[in-house]
Amino acid sequence: MDLKAIKAKDYSSIKGTWIDGRGNELVFDDKGLVSEDVELDASSFKQKDQIAEMTVSAKSGVGGYGLLLLPKGQKAGKDDASDKSKDRIWAGQSPAYGDDDNFYYRKKEQPKDREQADTDDSSSTTKTSKAKKWNTRSDGEVKSSKKADQNDYPGYTDAQVEAARVWAYVIKSVPTELSINEKSAGTKIYFGGLGVDYPKDVRQLFTPISAEGHVTYASNGDGTVTIYSVPSHWQQSADELNSEEFMTQFTQGILDHAETVTLPDGDPDMIRQILAVLK
Repeated sequence: MDLKAIKAKDYSSIKGTWIDGRGNELVFDDKGLVSEDVELDASSFKQKDQIAEMTVSAKSGVGGYGLLLLPKGQKAGKDDASDKSKDRIWAGQSPAYGDDDNFYYRKKEQPKDREQADTDDSSSTTKTSKAKKWNTRSDGEVKSSKKADQNDYPGYTDAQVEAARVWAYVIKSVPTELSINEKSAGTKIYFGGLGVDYPKDVRQLFTPISAEGHVTYASNGDGTVTIYSVPSHWQQSADELNSEEFMTQFTQGILDHAETVTLPDGDPDMIRQILAVLK
């Protein structure tokens, strides 16, 4: 991994397929990230010592994530659980270095404990790895999850448990502290008052440390949640932030690209840890 070359927009040193412990892939060619949905922002390159950061942005203009480029021998942080004898890439919205599954390695240099096998069921073929299996209940059990939650997480409301599960699903780490802010349907997505409104009540999960991440979602009352990619920092220009036309288009894009998912139960130990720091 040649950071000097990458800074000069030469990506040949990371060309090829990189895979994390959950089977997600990043594919690079000489010119950058190969994807129909996102693109590598070459201007975002920042190097500190022998580690570099870059930003991946959605081509739609909504959403994105960060990359940490780690040449062999370098550490992401004190809790870095990756194999430091190899080049690695970490990708995400919130730093979470304590799980090796969060790191991407070249396809031909996958850690030995990431033995993946094709598992056939009646309708599809899926990859399995040592990554945690989030949804451990059957459909019937999910429908009665409220009763189960009362037993699994005594003293917490259904809304609190759901919030912890959303955080675990999206951010995949335990924050130092977690707060919930509720916004009613009809509230502007952009706090500056321009653009479109939330079509339903939403909850915003945030921490005192912005780098730990944030999540905006709506509870649908049927075991699903709708996740909105609302930025924590609005980095548009002053002219754009003051343009009704631009902000209407931008915030409408947030609604158009919202993702509705069946919320997994999650790892009970992680859920309890998140609930313990929930304010």
